[in-house]
Amino acid sequence: MSNDATNTGFLPPPMVLIAAADDSFRTFLEYTVKSRGLFVAGVSDSEALAKRLQTTAPDLLLLESRIPGVETQTLCERLRLDRRTQSMSIIALAAEGDEASRKEMLESGADQFLSRPLSPEILMTSIGAIWHEANWDPAPSKRELLTFLDLELDVSSYRVRRNGRAIHLAPMQFRLLRHLMKNPHKVYSRDELRAAAWLRAVHVGPRTIDVHIGRLRTALNSMGEQELIRTVWSIGYALSD
Repeated sequence: MSNDATNTGFLPPPMVLIAAADDSFRTFLEYTVKSRGLFVAGVSDSEALAKRLQTTAPDLLLLESRIPGVETQTLCERLRLDRRTQSMSIIALAAEGDEASRKEMLESGADQFLSRPLSPEILMTSIGAIWHEANWDPAPSKRELLTFLDLELDVSSYRVRRNGRAIHLAPMQFRLLRHLMKNPHKVYSRDELRAAAWLRAVHVGPRTIDVHIGRLRTALNSMGEQELIRTVWSIGYALSD
């Protein structure tokens, strides 16, 4: 894949918001992203991030761990609960070897995790992968519409509906649901779901998968609907009626 994240053929370039306390690191990120033709803005703490999100609707957030203010785990959870930002892609950034931050941010809603220092090529490849996944619109003849009972997932428009009700999912939850709906009733292991949900090879434990399945269930059943995701003890999950 090209490192140019804007190479989608017809889509406008995404707006990327960068939240990083280290001035030199934030400048590096801003320069790298902007030089590839993307729109970019930067903030240095969680308070400035909250204010920016009141007036800006970024497509993707680069979030450094341990920025001043609210803990990033709490911040990720809030972003995933807020309807305005729950479908925004999040790439978490932390120092190499910071396993605690990696685990916390992936479990609390980040779609991807990158260790710093990182090269411009790795950064832009990750941005491009998430952007293409969330926005690639296949030709009408190849439109992919998945259905299961009262649940409908339209891959081409990145929309989910249940009994006609629109459901807003984080990118990772969308990928998990799409994988489950491709073969209803099949039991998928946690390893299979991890491979489907994370666009790059990152180490996530079983608990991380369980957390995101729990959030997916909450979104699907928010109006008291029937539970569709069955837990298969010690193995994984499946769609079931």
